[in-house]
Amino acid sequence: MNGNNFDSGYNNGYSQNYNQSYDVNNNPVQTGTPPQPKKEGKAGFVAGIIATALVVGGVAGFAGSVIGNNLGTVSLPTISGSETPGEDNGNTSSSEEEKTESSIPKPETTIDLSGAPVTRPLDEEKINDATNSHLLNAEELYAKVKDTVVLLYNYQDVQGYDEPVLSGSASGVVFTADGYIITNAHVVANATKMTAVVYDYENDEITHEYEATIIGSDTSTDLAVIKVNRDEPFKYALLGNSETVRVGQDICVLGNPKSLVSTLTKGIVSGLNRASYSGSGYGCSSIQIDAAINSGNSGGGLFDMYGNVIGIIDYKMVSTGGTTSVENIGFAISIDEAKPVINDLMVHGYVTNRPGLGINGQDISEYNAQREGIPYAGVYVTYIAEDKPVAKSGLREGDVITAVDGVLTPTINSIQTEVVKHNVGDTVELTIYRAGITGKYKEMKVTVELSELNLQ
Repeated sequence: MNGNNFDSGYNNGYSQNYNQSYDVNNNPVQTGTPPQPKKEGKAGFVAGIIATALVVGGVAGFAGSVIGNNLGTVSLPTISGSETPGEDNGNTSSSEEEKTESSIPKPETTIDLSGAPVTRPLDEEKINDATNSHLLNAEELYAKVKDTVVLLYNYQDVQGYDEPVLSGSASGVVFTADGYIITNAHVVANATKMTAVVYDYENDEITHEYEATIIGSDTSTDLAVIKVNRDEPFKYALLGNSETVRVGQDICVLGNPKSLVSTLTKGIVSGLNRASYSGSGYGCSSIQIDAAINSGNSGGGLFDMYGNVIGIIDYKMVSTGGTTSVENIGFAISIDEAKPVINDLMVHGYVTNRPGLGINGQDISEYNAQREGIPYAGVYVTYIAEDKPVAKSGLREGDVITAVDGVLTPTINSIQTEVVKHNVGDTVELTIYRAGITGKYKEMKVTVELSELNLQ
């Protein structure tokens, strides 16, 4: 099958390069190599990077591929909540500028991806519920939470097929009685249709497959929220407190590796405050664990031994060849940092109050920058949103940003790290290099008012 197959191509649990991080579906967290432009002045500089432009700010007008730091635009189809997974609903992917509406009416609780809130936010009463105060062993934990983690299928349009084709499977955590499910953004990416497989609560030999609506997805945190509508209430997991998590404590992981539904693995917390999946300045920190996770565990639950969700399984580190191997180094998104993202996705369909410059750009290595007479590595500006304050700042496409408020920013992520320290409406001073008529770059200062991002 075409597309991202979440359950195949895992290379016996290993991939190509030690010290390279991968998501649970064997997709590299960071890919690509720095551009290698010839010494041809600005024209050559542009040719080497324009095809891999990434998002630094607003994404209006940008529909590039998700490359490098996984910060590109993600299309979010709208899918019905019916129980007919094989039916072609005629949906198409949507871009930032144009969103194609489903021919099937949306459920009342669906979020309009334009940002209009039409549902309630995350119910705080379902966080750290007092009923989860009894320490459990692994057997008791499994019995308590086994019905709260569901199997997800991603269907995508494939040329030559009349209906969406199954592209892969993963996991999701049900966290409300009315069917809201947390998973990863990379699990729902490029989906024409999503379905959830749920065990019958009376007979665990029976399953039900329901179509799901994608409520919102955020590539920077690698989180997504989907929704299944049915009359019967769902059993749901309780969202815990990752601030109380300590290295060495026991944990369990529940998910669907290789479509082995409701697989429980056990381990300990190996580390805290690890890097996010995207490496983005807007990303959430991760909890490192040694419990076994594999392809298909993406979006599953990391549980403490009280039955609380303390993280969402995200990615693992793998390797192939050489004399050094990597075993049992997995990562889950910290649930405390995930909660406000989940809340925004439920209410708005995107993450609010996220400051950005309103540009797209590409990382330029120090070597390539110095070849052009620029002393530092930086970010080459490939696009400026006309509807953002940056359009009036004097910044131009083709400028190279090397610092924000005097702090060197050699990469897109480092720009985001500095920008996220501010609020929407604040101003920052950019140190830039701009090519003159002769092609020689000259240092300049530009002040930019930060605008709100809408990275979907």
